[in-house]
Formats: sequence, C-alpha cells, structure tokens
Amino acid sequence: MTSPLWGQPLMHPPAGFIELIRAFEFALIVPLCLVSAWMLWRRPSSVIGETLFMVSFLVLAVTLEWLRHSGMSMGFHLSPSLSSCVLVGFIVIGRVPLREAAAFVALYLGFMLFSDWMRPSGAPPVRNPVDWLVEGIFVGVVISGAMWNELYSRRNWAAQQLLKSLAYVDPLTKLPNRRAFEQHYESVARHARREYKRLFVALVDMDHFKNLNDRHGHDYGDGVLVEIGLVLSEFARRPLDMVARLGGEEFAVVLYDCSRSDGQRRLEELRQQVEALDLANTDTALGHVTISAGGVGVHADVPMAEAYRMADTVLYAAKRQGRNRTVIAESVAASGAPA
Repeated sequence: MTSPLWGQPLMHPPAGFIELIRAFEFALIVPLCLVSAWMLWRRPSSVIGETLFMVSFLVLAVTLEWLRHSGMSMGFHLSPSLSSCVLVGFIVIGRVPLREAAAFVALYLGFMLFSDWMRPSGAPPVRNPVDWLVEGIFVGVVISGAMWNELYSRRNWAAQQLLKSLAYVDPLTKLPNRRAFEQHYESVARHARREYKRLFVALVDMDHFKNLNDRHGHDYGDGVLVEIGLVLSEFARRPLDMVARLGGEEFAVVLYDCSRSDGQRRLEELRQQVEALDLANTDTALGHVTISAGGVGVHADVPMAEAYRMADTVLYAAKRQGRNRTVIAESVAASGAPA
C-alpha cells in the first residue's frame, strides 16, 4: 500500500508504465489491502477473513507478475523479487500461523514456477542466480517469521491459561474460588431458566477449625483443608455442578436439577465421608474433623447473593443445633416465598 510513495522515484519507470502502475495501485491493490486489513481486524479468526487474505495475496502476486511482464515489453526490467516482498509482508506483518504460511509459500512457489514455464520460447530465464538467492532468503524469512508467530501464540495462550488458573482457582485446595463460583452460578442459572430446572445451593463449613489450627498448627489445618477439598471434588462430578472454596474453612456447592430430598441425601453422604476420614481434631467432642452443611433449593431466578444468604442462614442453624449435621431449608422462589 505504500508503493505509491516510493515506487516511482525509486524505480524510475517509463511514463507509460507509470500510468499502468498507478491504475493498479489505486484501483486494485490499495482497496484490496484495506478490505483485507479491515476483515482481519474485525474478524481475525473467521473463515471469510482468512480466505480473503489468501485471495488478496494471490491477486497481488499475479498483478505484480503481470506488471513485470508488461514492463519488460516496454523495455523496463522490474525485479521478480517484488513478488516475494508481497509474500514477506503478508506472512510476517499479518502474523500468519505456520500452517497457513506453508500454504502461502507453496502457492507462491507454484505460481513462480508456472510463470517461468509460461515465458516465450527462446526468452532468457526470468530469474538469474542472484534472484534465486533473494527468493531463498525471503522464503527463509517467511518461514522463520511464521514459526516465531506460532511460538508467540502458544506462549501467549499458556500465559492466559496460567492467569485464568490463578484468578479462578484456590491455590491450596485446587478447587474453584469465590469468583469462579459466582460466575458459574450466574451461568448455570441462565441455563436452568431456559430448561425450567431448579438449583440446590449449600454451604459447607468445617467444625471447630480455629481449635484445630490452635491445637495442631496451621500446616496441619491446611492439610485437612486439602483432604476435604479432595472429597468435595469427587462430590460434584456432573458438568453443571460445582464445589468451590469461598475462603477459610467455608465451601460452597451448587447442584443442577437437584431436588430438596436429593440435595439432603447427598449432603448427608458428604458429611459421612468427611467423618470417615478420621482426621484428628483434639479437644473436640468427637476428637476428629467434622463438617456442618446447610442447603436450600432455589428457583433459577433467585440471585446469587440471595441464594448465599439463605444457605448461610441454614448453615448457622446446623451450627446452633450442635454441629456435625446437615440442615435443609424449604425451596424458595425469587420472591423469597416457599416454593
């Protein structure tokens, strides 16, 4: 696209050839480059954008080759390496991935060989040894640039996955954290509204956790949290279910399409599994780690904050009743009324 600025003063073509170059620059090359750039900016991964990008490359290569032959008929020699400049510009500046870059190079080499084969009989070769050397250098630059783009894309993807993991995963238990749980609740609630399903939300809290840390140390407490996290990770195995660590010794559960009775049964099984671990918690009534859980069935239109508040109220009811138990509230709708 910048060739109107440097082409004429640099190459000094004859007057007739200048008009031909200008016509192709402003009527074909510049508009085609602008459309391709716009498509790659708005829809960088679309099939239409990639197809237009490749078609633009082929059109520009054919146009340059035609201009080169037209210039030769006027006694003006235009270097064949200009076509490879287009190749370098498309691959390196456009940051084309390695697979597409290989396809571009194959198309370019095929077109170059076809152009040499179509020259008139008795005409000298289109490319001399220096031209072939330049072509080889350009192709090497293209492949190197495409490989670098591929490596950069993979590193960027890996960095994004790491940041996502740090932002949405609890570093101790490897369970989703509060942010992930809130986003999952909103997502699964929308899904439940479309399918007219209900959700079951519960809070799980370790009993006498402060006593455990004071008596056995924080390292032991962290180890107990990890063990409970492993049990909880097996608790929510369905794709739309989730267990998350909200902070400290508190965990949250959301179960998709789960009735009040099923939720109560599953929470009770979870409580029994944790108790069966027989993790020591000295100076407590039972002498080992236990949990309390409070759950409530909610309609999909109940906001996350309201579902959390209701589950938290039920959890503290379980604490007041003596801990190491599950308490389930009545299902509620968005209005707060039993449903």
